[in-house]
Amino acid sequence: MSKPTIGFIGLGLMGGNMVENLQKRGYPVIVMDLNKEAIQRVLDRGNAREASSPKELAEQSDIVELCLTTSAVVEKIVYGEDGLLAGMKPGSVLIDFGTSIPASTKRIGADLAKNNVGMLDAPLGRTPAHAKDGLLNIMAAGDKDTFETYKSVLEEQGENVFYLGDLGAGHTTKLINNLVVGQFEIG
Repeated sequence: MSKPTIGFIGLGLMGGNMVENLQKRGYPVIVMDLNKEAIQRVLDRGNAREASSPKELAEQSDIVELCLTTSAVVEKIVYGEDGLLAGMKPGSVLIDFGTSIPASTKRIGADLAKNNVGMLDAPLGRTPAHAKDGLLNIMAAGDKDTFETYKSVLEEQGENVFYLGDLGAGHTTKLINNLVVGQFEIG
């Protein structure tokens, strides 16, 4: 049985290692990033293509995964000209691994649902080294059936995959976690 094609946007320290893990596990990937060297590393490993736009990436992917810095960046990728929203296929899913604002996540999820596209917010715990080996902590949230459908893919990326409830709960948990950890780091 062939593995689904994963479109991945955001090849920074965490995202780049997540894609390497997916490639080691036999997933075909389509990638985008501003860093052309990061893209070339993915292409050099094989079974990978570069997309010219988020729309093109979405049209060619069964699963779209994001590892981006902020909600503003996610919204630009989803709603921008030639954005993901214009290319996501009915029955596909968008998984946001970043730390986004829950209200933004819910709005994006509602807009995707109008086109029969699922969404999970699934922020991460642990380090880029864990990402490379598929040993992340993943705090996933969204429609329970959508989570169950894509849980096996998440489990290839994370050693500990937690289902936290409705869309936005993952990002809320991550923000609370960051606040608590920040308090301990400050003193």
